[in-house]
Amino acid sequence: MDTLSPGPNGHDHAGSSSMPGETPQPEIPGFVLVRELGRGGHATVWLATRQRTGKNFAVKCPSSGGIERMDGPDLPETESPMLREVGLLSRLDHEHLVKVHGTVQLAGAFDGALGLVMDYAGGGSLGQLVSSRGHLTVGETVTILTPIAQALSYLHRQGLTHSDVAPGNVLFTAQGKPLLADLGLSRMLGDATGIPDAGTPGFSDPAPSAEGRPELEPERDTYALAALGWYCLTGSAPDVADKRPPLTLLVPEVPAALSAALEAGLHPDRQQRPTAAELAVAVYRSAAAMPVDLSNSVHETVIPDLITRRATSNREGACRTMLRRMRIPLRRRQRNPARSPLTRRSRDSAPGRRRFGPAALGHGAMGRGLLGRGVLGLGVLVALGTAILWWTAEEGTEAGNPGQGPTSAPASAGRPAEKPLPDHGSENSDGPAASAEPPPGIIERIRGEDPVEALRALSEARDAAFSTGRPDLLEHVNVEGSAAAAADRKIADGLEGAGLVLAGFSSTLLSIQAENSPVPDRASLAVTVETSAYEERDAAGKAMRSVPPGKRQELKVVLVRVSGAWRISEILASEILDKH
Repeated sequence: MDTLSPGPNGHDHAGSSSMPGETPQPEIPGFVLVRELGRGGHATVWLATRQRTGKNFAVKCPSSGGIERMDGPDLPETESPMLREVGLLSRLDHEHLVKVHGTVQLAGAFDGALGLVMDYAGGGSLGQLVSSRGHLTVGETVTILTPIAQALSYLHRQGLTHSDVAPGNVLFTAQGKPLLADLGLSRMLGDATGIPDAGTPGFSDPAPSAEGRPELEPERDTYALAALGWYCLTGSAPDVADKRPPLTLLVPEVPAALSAALEAGLHPDRQQRPTAAELAVAVYRSAAAMPVDLSNSVHETVIPDLITRRATSNREGACRTMLRRMRIPLRRRQRNPARSPLTRRSRDSAPGRRRFGPAALGHGAMGRGLLGRGVLGLGVLVALGTAILWWTAEEGTEAGNPGQGPTSAPASAGRPAEKPLPDHGSENSDGPAASAEPPPGIIERIRGEDPVEALRALSEARDAAFSTGRPDLLEHVNVEGSAAAAADRKIADGLEGAGLVLAGFSSTLLSIQAENSPVPDRASLAVTVETSAYEERDAAGKAMRSVPPGKRQELKVVLVRVSGAWRISEILASEILDKH
């Protein structure tokens, strides 16, 4: 366990000078030491500036009892948490995992020891945040849990478990983006010894581990994630099941759907717990996400960089103006419990995954999971899923992964470019009012016999819905009541409430392969898709934000014939693949 504790009053350690009895300052060649960020049982993390570039990094230095030296005896990777962490993170790529840049040989009192150079998360840790505020709001909890659950799902698909999901290992950028840190205790598939079960008390699965067995136990991470949600809402870790009061008794404002999702994750029977991906979707659906207010917990030097501070009467008018611009009312929408991934058999590809029982949530739990009316920061909106990637609420989808791709335009060699749908009177157009019908060419292809050509037409109609402000077109794209329809409707509602269109947005279907289907009016297609760069523009046509191209995705799209026309029923996404 290497959960880092903050300095006094929940803040980072403000000074860089060591105190009597404390770990001495490291000397980091090529870096200027700034201050201590936090400490744990095995390591201390320091903020350091690279002299050559002036860029800030976090450098994790071992405590005196855990120093690993480059000239010391060779340690097996399983016995060297820091080297293990470097090895693991160097081959992982997820936007909600802290990026490791390598190791550096320390000097001074740590001469010869290794330091781990990581991205600096200026927003501090979740532990610092809750320590400074007592507890968080429902909306902030949704904002934190959803991407951390996505990161865990990604790890599980890579044949890894984190093994220490805890408040000190959830960090924030200055923009409020949550990151999962510290993979030093991770367990790999086939590792019969692994790292000892030394997670953080209160966040470790109380059920005994399958010691000496090579199977992964991703359900232990799910328990820790649900415990993290409980901690966010109450300020303390949950007790064991037979001593734990209902969450709604402790925090009456918690939506029933969120409470049910967390209780499912904390279920004593691991076979009844959802996967991390399922929990991500359930949490995201349970309530409107809100920007995380970090202003009370970060170091004073970080405050000017924060964009998620709440507007209050004693804050500057500029901050109030910024947040007013970020307000997006969300419509209340009834969810269909039959479509919930928490009431279906898991498709998680993590080895050792067991069937998730619907009894853990109760039969209509997700049906009660209304979005509610609320506000959502535009940055958070993008971070939680409105970068318009092809995702739905199906398990296996990164529910809300943004399109953080390279800046180059997606390749489209080998096939003609998709023709953009003409703008028939969007709110930024002076033309006639938009028709609810797509152009005849698209209608003909949707009603044709070829599901491959129909999918291209459906993609064009969907692109136009978001790029021209015509959400009515989505009625011709998705099966009514399906997970795909619910996901697109949520995106459209957010854009409509903000008065935005995604100018220039388009999807490039690089390849489509039809699979054999025994059902005549149902088609399953393997699709490779990329999304273009685009601009978020307001009603006056002013560009509010530029978004780079999305990363390539390998998808399985299921089409169903409804009233003689093909519609998208569900989209099952495998991991997002980097184009490099």
